[in-house]
Amino acid sequence: MDAKARNCLLQHREALEKDIKTTYIMDYMISDGFLTISEEEKVKNEPTQQQRAAMLIKMILKKDNDSYISFYNALLHEGYKDLAALLHDGIPVVSSSSGKDSVSGITSYVRTVLCEGGVPQRPVVFVTRKKLVNAIQQKLSKLKGEPGWVTIHGMAGCGKSVLAAEAVRDHSLLEDCFPGGVHWVSVGKQDKSGLLMKLQNLCTRLDQDESFSQRLPLNIEEAKDRLRILMLRKHPRSLLILDDVWDSWVLKAFDNQCQILLTTRDKSVTDSVMGPKYVVPVESSLGKEKGLEILSLFVNMKKADLPEQAHSIIKECKVVERCHWGILTDLLHKWNQS
Repeated sequence: MDAKARNCLLQHREALEKDIKTTYIMDYMISDGFLTISEEEKVKNEPTQQQRAAMLIKMILKKDNDSYISFYNALLHEGYKDLAALLHDGIPVVSSSSGKDSVSGITSYVRTVLCEGGVPQRPVVFVTRKKLVNAIQQKLSKLKGEPGWVTIHGMAGCGKSVLAAEAVRDHSLLEDCFPGGVHWVSVGKQDKSGLLMKLQNLCTRLDQDESFSQRLPLNIEEAKDRLRILMLRKHPRSLLILDDVWDSWVLKAFDNQCQILLTTRDKSVTDSVMGPKYVVPVESSLGKEKGLEILSLFVNMKKADLPEQAHSIIKECKVVERCHWGILTDLLHKWNQS
């Protein structure tokens, strides 16, 4: 571990030991590959919460830069934003050729940027759609240093959100095109008060030190102006991701000469905004082979070992990439009845 990272962890050790609950922090680090089951058991054997936290930090101090970053990301993920902020200055710089996860191919830099930006993790059951991901990344690269809109559109449940998150899970894209980071906003169906709340929350995230204002914007127009200034002055060359946009009037609140990736069921929502626009359509159906791949992952079987009934189940259920649990439950129910 770098001296700077180690010193930062030591400096804030007391605050961390006092406040963190280790269970979910360890779950995150185990899934990230930077903590072992035996290490988790050793922490759990400590009698008090504070002693368990102390043991976990002691272990992390003996590990590498990636473990520090994983711990930092775990704090963010589990809601310890104030504690994560204490460790932010100690985050080691990871070059694009190092720190790569051998399983997912994701660098520590990418994990940190996406976690800070609130980008969702991959779903439990995940299948790749490289052609679509590449198409989205190619469109995003056109926004390098320039404002514009990339729209992913398709029917409900076709995997738009998963594709959007997967497209930015790329070190070179983030480093070259969006070095200011990414900021994910789950928009959904909103009225004016709901939209104002979304904008207020985003402005708060972008101005955590309250250097621009100590009060929330009072209306949508003020929030739009605040967002424009924050993106221009504090977060230049960053990507704003708007997930599940329903209405064009909502999108106009984000029309601030930014780089924006959005998902929607209706590609016409961008008709009311200015700037270059690029569209990536997503079909609702995956086809038989991808459907079998989803089912095999969900039931933890090799695709070749699936019974004959699986083929008819896939055809009947019309499986889509997003892998809604309801669809998968329906699959298994039909399987059990077969």
